[in-house]
Amino acid sequence: MIRNLRNDDIDIVMELWKESTMEAQNFIPDEYWLENYDNVKNNYLPNSDTYVYEEDGEIKGFVSLIENIFIGGLFLKVDCQRKGIGSKIIDFLKADHDKLQLAVYDRNVRAMNFYLKSGFKITNTEIDEKTNEKEHLMEWKR
Repeated sequence: MIRNLRNDDIDIVMELWKESTMEAQNFIPDEYWLENYDNVKNNYLPNSDTYVYEEDGEIKGFVSLIENIFIGGLFLKVDCQRKGIGSKIIDFLKADHDKLQLAVYDRNVRAMNFYLKSGFKITNTEIDEKTNEKEHLMEWKR
């Protein structure tokens, strides 16, 4: 089931964010993500539309949508990846939107392949000034 984030989900979602982010972006020092933890929790989540994927009472993933178009992040528990949950979340967003955008690091090959398989196309490539990593801006249109 995909549902809106509730206040009592935030601590669970943040632990999921921390674990999956550091695993997927292991080419960026963990300290970077730990320094951004409070910003994600206190600014990013409250200012986005966040949906959780819940199965048998357990949150297995979530996605945050900024300004009704930009996927700020799609995060899955590490042991729940490659089980179709990410596709279900993307399909959920596609059902209500004509266009979606996101940014993904070039070195996050698994995520790049997932988004390409999901119909996203690279529209621009630049260097993320905060991490000095190459990042692709991607877009999906109905």
